[in-house]
Amino acid sequence: MKIISKKIFGLFLLAVSLILLWYIIPALFSGTTQQPDIGNDANDLPLWIVVMDPLADRLACDCVEGYAQRKYNEFAIFLEKRLGQPVELAYGENLPDILKLNQGKPDLVIGKESIVLFDANETKTAIRPIARLTDKNGTTNLTGLFVVRHSDPANTVEDLKGYKIVFGPKDEAEKSSAAIAALKAKDIPVPKQIKTSPSCSTAAVAVVEKEADATVISSYALSLLEGCSTIDRGALRVVGQTSAVPFITVFATDAVSRKDENEIVEALLAVRNNKRLLARMESKAGFIKVRRQWSEMIRSDASQPVVEWTNWRGPKRDAVSSYVPKKLPAKAKFLWRRPLTGVGLSGIAATSRYVIVADKSKDEKSDIFRCLDADIGNQLWAIEYPAPEDMDFSNSPRANPVIHESLVYLLGAFGDLNCVNLKTGQVVWKKNIIKEFGAELVTWGMCSAPLIVDDKLIVNPGAKDASIVALDRRIGKVIWKTPGEPAGYSSFILATFGNVRQIVGYDSISLGGWDPKTGRRLWKLLPEDEGDFNVPTPLYINGKLLVATENNGTRLYGFDNSGTIQAKPLAQNLDFSPDSSTPVVINGLMFGCFGGLFCLDLNNDLKTLYSNEDDDAFFDYAALIAGNDHVLIITVEGELILIEATGAGYTLKSRLHLFEETEVWSHPALIGNRLYIRNTTEVCCVSLNN
Repeated sequence: MKIISKKIFGLFLLAVSLILLWYIIPALFSGTTQQPDIGNDANDLPLWIVVMDPLADRLACDCVEGYAQRKYNEFAIFLEKRLGQPVELAYGENLPDILKLNQGKPDLVIGKESIVLFDANETKTAIRPIARLTDKNGTTNLTGLFVVRHSDPANTVEDLKGYKIVFGPKDEAEKSSAAIAALKAKDIPVPKQIKTSPSCSTAAVAVVEKEADATVISSYALSLLEGCSTIDRGALRVVGQTSAVPFITVFATDAVSRKDENEIVEALLAVRNNKRLLARMESKAGFIKVRRQWSEMIRSDASQPVVEWTNWRGPKRDAVSSYVPKKLPAKAKFLWRRPLTGVGLSGIAATSRYVIVADKSKDEKSDIFRCLDADIGNQLWAIEYPAPEDMDFSNSPRANPVIHESLVYLLGAFGDLNCVNLKTGQVVWKKNIIKEFGAELVTWGMCSAPLIVDDKLIVNPGAKDASIVALDRRIGKVIWKTPGEPAGYSSFILATFGNVRQIVGYDSISLGGWDPKTGRRLWKLLPEDEGDFNVPTPLYINGKLLVATENNGTRLYGFDNSGTIQAKPLAQNLDFSPDSSTPVVINGLMFGCFGGLFCLDLNNDLKTLYSNEDDDAFFDYAALIAGNDHVLIITVEGELILIEATGAGYTLKSRLHLFEETEVWSHPALIGNRLYIRNTTEVCCVSLNN
């Protein structure tokens, strides 16, 4: 037995030695230790999901049977089977704390949309929405509920005037921005110092204990507050609600490829076919796909980058866009509509994520600039400042917002200029260009959209020694200022004329060119007939300059080799003489509206090829956008008119009436098949997709 035991022990040692040599010898040559092959496929890496759903079982109490107990652990098992990949869950109420406790970047974040968006911005986490979870009723939204004590006499939101109202934190849209918008829509003043509460429970208790008159709670929270005995059943009464906002949304981070995203979305959509999981997730229809992502939705060719509307009349200030449709929908399709508090003349600036719109307070005492979510219209931030003075045609801002890189420049009618962080709404710098440079405010206020030239921001206060000023766009410091006349109303352009790069535009009496480096005036041209308002924007046309005003008609100018304008126009047309509407150029043709629709031939001495003076839609101001051999005309009455860009005659393609009993003076923004348009009472996103 001893001999056999020794032999067995010897064989055991030999086997162990061989195994060790199998791994150690290659390491002697390669410098690394060979590891057993445990699988290096990407599907072996876990899919990390952050769960911030307030109705998840790990984040909510179990006081109400069958409610707020969503079983995300069972959902994870379902995903593992569908994707063939392990799934790890991390629960928490906010993303910053979760990321502190876990290394790396999550693949998916599931939670209340407004909170996830806010936290992603705070943590600089790039995310994109891919799906939304339906609730027991099949909806994907929630609202804010205005509640008062049961004995309170209030019955509607209108009755809350003068009440001490507690709002929610700004990252919870239904209790903050949506609630404020609901009050303003009912003409209920909102205090400048808003009282907030961090949770529905503390806010509800404050009302019950008479520390506040009313509060706004999430629509899913009331039954939980009563079920958990935070408040007595029936202690609070609902008197109104906010507009709906998205609730539980699934976001993918940039750690997820587009290919993997498609597979994940398919797995999410498959939940609808699993009755047991639907019950465990407290969902009627499972997940639904978010409207096609911006990269797909706003382009006709997804291989091309999105062209955003970041400036006056688009990125080049020429109102030419490849997104102009060839046919309009038969009926208006509003993706969202948001009420505003005042009238507006300023145009819209927009990116694929943000929409910037100017507004006025209900009492007409303050300017307001709002940044909205481009996808759903929710307000992300707003800046407001006093601007109570009177002015003809309203006292609201006129100048188009200008977005450049991470900043947006906002100019009010009375000279208030704000440089604001586009993502956060934080004011980077500000100044009043009328007061700082000692200018006299012109009759209709500051109308010229600031112009970006390299790292300069060009504005025109119109002071005697500072007619035009260049500011450092990042800090607002004066780089140069040049003397001249009071301000004109037209916006400037930057272009090369006669081999000289120059700023071109109007002061109150003349057309001019300025050196962007020094501010030196290069030339000055007085019109034959004085008194033009100088509102329409000049256009660069293959080295020539096209201008149109009410007293001198439409003119095309050439330049000499020194960059100086030639006083005598190359061509002139007195048929089209607009006082405010800027024309567009496409296919060698100019189209413009004022007193009718006019088509001029740029290659034949600005000859009028045709006009339509019978249709009242073209009589007054209109905004025009050209592209794809078509011209889209947006009339004051709120009608979209699409015509062919041909000189053969007026060729109507389609018409679409958007609004009734309101007017459109604000220039819209076009990105993909979305038209962002403002009338006197609201801003809307209209789909032009057929």
